[in-house]
Amino acid sequence: MNTLGLMAAVLLAASSAFADDFPPKIDVAAPAAVWVTVDQADLAKPEAAGFPLKGPVLSEGGIAVFEVRPDMLPILSQFMHDRFKRCGGYLAHGSMDAAKASLRPAAVGPRAAYTLDQQAVVAPLVAGVRESSIRAVIEGMSAHHSRYYQSETGAAASRWLQGEWGSLASRIPGASAALFPHSAWKQPSVILTIPGSELPEEIVVLGGHLDSISGWGNSGARSPGADDNASGIAVLTEAARIIAESGVRPKRTIQFMGYAAEEVGLRGSQDIAAKYAAAGKKVIGVIQFDMSNFAGSGEGIWMLTDHVDAPLSAFTGKLVTAYAGVKAATTKCGYGCSDHASWTKKGFPAAMAFESTFNDSNKAIHSESDTLATMGGAATHSVPFARLAVAFALELAKTSSGGGLAKVVAAKH
Repeated sequence: MNTLGLMAAVLLAASSAFADDFPPKIDVAAPAAVWVTVDQADLAKPEAAGFPLKGPVLSEGGIAVFEVRPDMLPILSQFMHDRFKRCGGYLAHGSMDAAKASLRPAAVGPRAAYTLDQQAVVAPLVAGVRESSIRAVIEGMSAHHSRYYQSETGAAASRWLQGEWGSLASRIPGASAALFPHSAWKQPSVILTIPGSELPEEIVVLGGHLDSISGWGNSGARSPGADDNASGIAVLTEAARIIAESGVRPKRTIQFMGYAAEEVGLRGSQDIAAKYAAAGKKVIGVIQFDMSNFAGSGEGIWMLTDHVDAPLSAFTGKLVTAYAGVKAATTKCGYGCSDHASWTKKGFPAAMAFESTFNDSNKAIHSESDTLATMGGAATHSVPFARLAVAFALELAKTSSGGGLAKVVAAKH
């Protein structure tokens, strides 16, 4: 039996024994079991041979539900990465009821009109994106020994990011950078909020996961995660820096989110999306940045076409053409491949921008080799993604017509 099969068998045996304040203030207590959902079409493929879970407890609508111990999640993540080349490839849920609910994704509610009309503001801002700033954040995030969701260094990475985003928030009236704790693991998510000046109840979300994983999820393993996904967090941070320094104020609220625990079933983003859905929050658009710095297919930005909102994704492709300075193309990555899927399942329109075609993406992820050096030592490929992030934030949120706008237009001329 190969190493994967042996370790899977050991943990499979163990698995048979068997989770209006905002953000919530909760104590961490690991649940005895979690429930994961997997696409049955994936299970029917040759790559699924030796799948490390017993039979599902429920199958419906082409999705299978399995009950497992939490310590099985890294094994499942590694299996899906090795066989299907995905980060995740499944969704993890804290209860059977939550798993059942995910089998029936919510319909997208009334959406805002997606119009491209902020060129006078956005064009001079995207010109200010700096490779050096993006590179510095990639280096800062990957300097943590690991950002594994159950590790102390993973929690420390969240606090580090809160500090970086807090510094940016201090430059924006009313802005904040807060930790979003989760009940079942150590690592919190991080949310930077820029309040809208006219429609604060309407929210634009830009996200990326901040955790990393290596091998079997051993929290002691070195897991720099430079591309997966320090690069996405760096893109968000650069967009937030541009907005913070510009003086521009959005009409709608903009939130930058660094999600915990993506690598073990999109758990952090699912917590947040569920909270937003339960509170009836009006999220008009979400974009996910997960891996932006490996030029496996050359220069370009690849928009996902599966498990996303088609109108928002098409509009985002227009933003790429208008502002990013590279071509827009499309690719697919399958079920549960990143945090956009958490928002899609809750009925929020979501899109995802990716570094290459799915087949050409970085093969060094989930290992000690996922470093900046492996990507050539620079963050050049991420620059267009940061331009897109600025454009997405301000074209969806729109801008107020006060001093900030006048400042930017004057600077343009």
